[in-house]
Amino acid sequence: MQAASAAPSAPILCVTTNPAIDITYTMDELRIGTSHRVETGLSRAGGKGVNVARVLHQHGEPAVVIAPIGGPVRVLFVHDLDRSGIAHRLVEVDSPTRRTTAIVTPAGTTNLNERGEAISADDWDRLLAIVRAEAPAARVLVSSGSLPPETPGGFCASVVEVAAAAGKPVIVDVGGEQLRQAMAAGATAVKPNRHELFDAMGGADPLDAARRLAADGTGVVFASLDVEGMLAVLPDGRAWHAQLDHVLDGNPTGAGDAAVAALALAVAEGATLEEQLARATAWSGAAVLAAQAGSIVDAERLAARIRITPIG
Repeated sequence: MQAASAAPSAPILCVTTNPAIDITYTMDELRIGTSHRVETGLSRAGGKGVNVARVLHQHGEPAVVIAPIGGPVRVLFVHDLDRSGIAHRLVEVDSPTRRTTAIVTPAGTTNLNERGEAISADDWDRLLAIVRAEAPAARVLVSSGSLPPETPGGFCASVVEVAAAAGKPVIVDVGGEQLRQAMAAGATAVKPNRHELFDAMGGADPLDAARRLAADGTGVVFASLDVEGMLAVLPDGRAWHAQLDHVLDGNPTGAGDAAVAALALAVAEGATLEEQLARATAWSGAAVLAAQAGSIVDAERLAARIRITPIG
């Protein structure tokens, strides 16, 4: 008698308020003010929440992208998600979805990110309604990425409240006042980068800013600091620092998204705080080694090279 297969895991919901078509060009050199003949760029559905879903999907974990989508790139966006095997619940809107371009050279990565266009109040209501409908069946909710113009104040806090009503953990990766509101609303974790942290809290010391943000809520602040690693800070001020034992060369686009994917999965699995921090740091580094955002390479090897230090 054949054994029954294990039931699939519940998905991680990835709310992406400002999706994009991501285009990546890899070149030997970028010379400003001249023409370049390049190989065909890599083009696929993107935005931070989509990249989170891609990393989870690569790891064999089900994820659902929830996003507004519109304009000429809608067909390409949907086709790419379907081809990638990533589930989605999309709100069709009138506003065209933006594009982002990453130009990767040995000297570094240049990013050209369209701001995106505003969507209507009805579009926001429909987006949140989908989140509310899908939340009870999810393992974790993620709300991440830039916000389009005229985003309603408190939208990310509303996602946190939906997750709480469904009894689900929620991770938020956003900047500015929306970050503070999400933390105060009870987010399980937030993951700002250095710029987003200072934008929300002011100051110039990431540890101090992370402690002030953490004190506003009940969850954990994971602050990514590029080559300087990552902080984890609790509301009572206790903190840890994680860092790879060497600096990686590659494309940092998508490193923060990989960290959020790692946190979402670690939280879903009930991992300890130090395990969450170590995995997020390793997956962030593994994204730097990948050719395009939404992928990770050598994560297990990097995990063995993470140092975690308590901060007094």
